[in-house]
Amino acid sequence: MIYFGCSQWGYSKWVGKIYPSHAKPGKYLAHYSQQFNCVEVNSTYHDFVDVERIERWRDEVGTNFRFCPKFPKLITHDKMLIGAAELTDDFIKRVGFFKENLGISFLQLHPDFAPENFDVLDSYLKSLPRDFKVSVELRPFWLEYDNILNDAYAILRENNAGLVIVDKFETIKYLNKLKLTNHSAFIRFDTYGYDIDKKRIDVWINMIKKWQDKGLPEVYFFLHFPEENDNFEMLYYAMDQFAENFFNK
Repeated sequence: MIYFGCSQWGYSKWVGKIYPSHAKPGKYLAHYSQQFNCVEVNSTYHDFVDVERIERWRDEVGTNFRFCPKFPKLITHDKMLIGAAELTDDFIKRVGFFKENLGISFLQLHPDFAPENFDVLDSYLKSLPRDFKVSVELRPFWLEYDNILNDAYAILRENNAGLVIVDKFETIKYLNKLKLTNHSAFIRFDTYGYDIDKKRIDVWINMIKKWQDKGLPEVYFFLHFPEENDNFEMLYYAMDQFAENFFNK
């Protein structure tokens, strides 16, 4: 299954373009789910989201839509994965209220998390329920070093965790080195409003096709936009390419 979406649905600038001209903020998610079939939930990173709000979001989308929550910073940055069992249990229980709409949860490591602490990552991933889908975003500077990458891959594979692939200026030159570590792909794609973005999208379309041919069950692809970006050309292009190649066939 191909899941295609963005980092959020609360873009007021989308009214009259992606959303109907009469769209109200309380209905943005419903309108969003008519155009995309997944979304990152970054609000779970900043604070614990009320169960009632999660249930309300779930009720606004169809059964094939997926929410991908980000692990709370209390766990990943404040605790740096140590002594976070109670916080983790709470997070897992809360996002469980997404029910069948829960996709892959993603974990972004603290900038100061060092490869020397891979045993901490390993222990933390082993503490998660085996059926809980998780992908891990590695620190960008690690991508330069094959020995660090290989150690990280081994931990992710051992724990059936996926790799979050971040495609941005700082990581582009390392993308060919990255490997999938379970039966899913999770891509976070930064756009910059330049024509080169279209060529970058084309590269991913071809890669996803290759993964499909090899039988990869799940691919999640998320677009990220600069807050000040008013250029919708890139968004329209990506939507058209995913529709043409994966959804309208």
